[in-house]
Amino acid sequence: MIKSFADKELERCWKYARCAKIKPDLHRRVLMRLDFLDAAKGLEDAANIPGGYLHPLKGERTGEYALSVNGPWRLVFRFEQGGFTRIRLEQYH
Repeated sequence: MIKSFADKELERCWKYARCAKIKPDLHRRVLMRLDFLDAAKGLEDAANIPGGYLHPLKGERTGEYALSVNGPWRLVFRFEQGGFTRIRLEQYH
């Protein structure tokens, strides 16, 4: 279940389908991934998202996870208190 977003534009995109600051070619995939995360009960469910390639981040980003969206784009988040928190869309490669 999604509990919080770090990126208010991403939250607006998911809640209201107003994705002005997200590239048009990413809209559908971002929304699908967010719907999967919201339905997931934990990291194990998130790991089974088709094509998601969920993986933990390392170093100073320990405690965060990344879920593939498309190419270098990832949804990055934490899993805390039974939900997905601080979700944001990043291009970190």
